[in-house]
Amino acid sequence: MRGNTVLQGTLILLAAGLFTRFLGFFYRILLSRLVGLEAMGLIQMVFPVLLFATTLATAGLPVAIAKLVAEKSARGDTRGIAAVLRASTLLVLATSGTFSLAILLSARFLSTHLLSDPRSYYPLLALGPGIVIISLGSILRGYFQGLQSMTPAAAAQVVEQVTRIAGALILLGFFLPLGPGYAAAGAVLGMMLGEVGGVLTLLLFFRARPRLLPGGAVPGLGSLREVLSLSLPVTLTRLVNSGTEVLDATVIPRRLEASGMPRDAATAFFGALTGMAVPLLFFPAVITSSLSTALVPAISEATVARDLRLARRRAEQAIFATILVALPSGAAFLVLGHPLGQLFYGHREVGDLMVPLAVAAPFLYLEQTLSAVFRGLGRPTVPMGNGIVGSTLRLGIIYFLAAVPALGVRAVLWGIVADLALCFSLNFAALGRVLSLGVDLKNWLGKPLLATGVMLVATWWGYTTLAQRGELTAVGGALVLGGAGYLLCLLGTRGLRPLRS
Repeated sequence: MRGNTVLQGTLILLAAGLFTRFLGFFYRILLSRLVGLEAMGLIQMVFPVLLFATTLATAGLPVAIAKLVAEKSARGDTRGIAAVLRASTLLVLATSGTFSLAILLSARFLSTHLLSDPRSYYPLLALGPGIVIISLGSILRGYFQGLQSMTPAAAAQVVEQVTRIAGALILLGFFLPLGPGYAAAGAVLGMMLGEVGGVLTLLLFFRARPRLLPGGAVPGLGSLREVLSLSLPVTLTRLVNSGTEVLDATVIPRRLEASGMPRDAATAFFGALTGMAVPLLFFPAVITSSLSTALVPAISEATVARDLRLARRRAEQAIFATILVALPSGAAFLVLGHPLGQLFYGHREVGDLMVPLAVAAPFLYLEQTLSAVFRGLGRPTVPMGNGIVGSTLRLGIIYFLAAVPALGVRAVLWGIVADLALCFSLNFAALGRVLSLGVDLKNWLGKPLLATGVMLVATWWGYTTLAQRGELTAVGGALVLGGAGYLLCLLGTRGLRPLRS
């Protein structure tokens, strides 16, 4: 029964995640066409600030609350659940309120000195109050996850995305004529409205549940200690990730300006990179994250049971399944980078970013899966440490080379590729030491690489043959032909066997 509950919850979240990811992807395309590259750059500049602040404010609470609620629910300790929720709420109100006020008061300084573009002032003002809303929502999500009730979180996710899109489109009607800074602020306000919709949805589900027994007027130190002991390690990992994104938003435009690129062009490039190219690159991650969601719990169960052999097999299956998605995804971006940029964003030059990043795509998806496997093994600090090493390399390359006039944009792309390749290599080597992975190069790489080569040729031929019939027909036809060639080659060479064994 418990296994069925976990599978059912995973499928519910997966369905909601796929729906909102598709909806959000096409909204981003529409948004980029409406507001332009400069406003997209401003949005992408302030978003890491929001992520950084909410990471600190929530302190990894969803994971901690889910674990504590699950434990206390199993014992029927409703009073203990209430105490955990009360302690978490007071903690979040204190931290999120502090960060929200700090951003509102320092928005002018942050826009001028940290983000190096004064026009980011209004988007910063728009996101300030949202930190409190997002943080409160994280408590409710953790509560329902602890009860293994995934429907509220899935429903909130859908409502949040729909409200965000509708709110942003309405607000842009007022803000768009005022310039890029105000347009970016309108889009951020729409995002905050979406967060409000998600939290209200969770509250409706919360009110529909049986009332909890009072946990005391003031939570004791025991409840706070329980929450913090579990949440702080998660916070540290997320803090590193969001911190590097803030550094990207600061360093990349500044170093490009130092190379002689005008500020507006540097902002537009950052918007195209992080608001167009990178989301397109992350799109196949919908599949890889679903694979990780299905396989990592099995790795956790094997670890708890001290069955190293089973844990190794599950990890190998997760890695191989990711390879099957990662290689053709990279090939598709390599051949169709420019047409996809034109088709989705109306900017063919986005392909100038997509084609080099296609080399990094397989490393990106594999690194995500390896990190998930380490979480299943209870060793999240391993990918965190390797991520710091990779981010240091990326920022070093960007800082020292992007300011060189002859390199500029290319150095930024080199830094990203080097970061992802190094992180994957370090994580794979570390996992090999932990689990003694049995890498069968012929089946793991040989057959998928052969199938990917067939796909490259079929995709290129399909696109060039259908190019005169319009971009949509050419891209769609090329992907169908390439995908068919890939699958037929895998089936013909029995390349899927490692998944079944």
